[in-house]
Amino acid sequence: MRESRAAQSAAQSAAQSAELPEGEYLIEISAEVGESVNGALDLAQQGKTQQAEKILTRLLRRHPRNHLVCFGMGTLHVLQENLPKAIEWFDKTIAIFPYMVEAHFNKASAHKKLMDIPNCIRSYRKVVELAGSDDPDAQKAQSILDDFEAGIRKHEGIDLDTFLVSNDVFLRAFDFMQRNEWEKALDGFRKVIAMNERNVTSHGNMGLCYAHQGQKAKALAELDRALELDPQYHIARTNRKMVESMVEGRPLDPANYRIVDSNDKYR
Repeated sequence: MRESRAAQSAAQSAAQSAELPEGEYLIEISAEVGESVNGALDLAQQGKTQQAEKILTRLLRRHPRNHLVCFGMGTLHVLQENLPKAIEWFDKTIAIFPYMVEAHFNKASAHKKLMDIPNCIRSYRKVVELAGSDDPDAQKAQSILDDFEAGIRKHEGIDLDTFLVSNDVFLRAFDFMQRNEWEKALDGFRKVIAMNERNVTSHGNMGLCYAHQGQKAKALAELDRALELDPQYHIARTNRKMVESMVEGRPLDPANYRIVDSNDKYR
């Protein structure tokens, strides 16, 4: 997690805002507010999180649209290990001032800790885009992105762009699966497989879709492919035992299996 100083960010924001198209963004620049945010975060670093939260809450009442205050709230929630709430505050910061590199960096770090790899990648890419190649934050972000790409190429055989697109398609298919729209879910998972044949969860969830339709043979084939790709994929092994007990043509009882979100295998 990047440790940035709010007062410094206020000066940086002023410089950055001067480079934006006229009238595109209206942000509050206040060194006094920045110093108050710094003071609150110093207290939080000392473990005095309740005192820090009171200061930031007062600042927020007076400056609800100040990106530094929202950034401070996000950082406080990181220190409190409430990462989903921290991301909400970093999103608010970015909505007010999209060019604040620190907010994108800290948001990426929070997504990484939550093992939300797709959103982590998107946020680190934004850091590189905004900060420029000579910036230390951009260099660190690019190094992390390079590590992700190397790992994904090794295990999935695809690049980051394909990974992100296939993940979006997977999530739409997963939504259909949760609504018991099995054929639409299968169509989505097939599209994922067309982009990334090694996507273990797509094979596993296709197996469950086929099982729910009563297609035992196809279900077993997909679960076997999932286990061939990842012999340690215990959920697929458990689901396969359930499918083995099926009678061809009779749907599997949905109470007996587990649906898996794509991120489980990317974490």
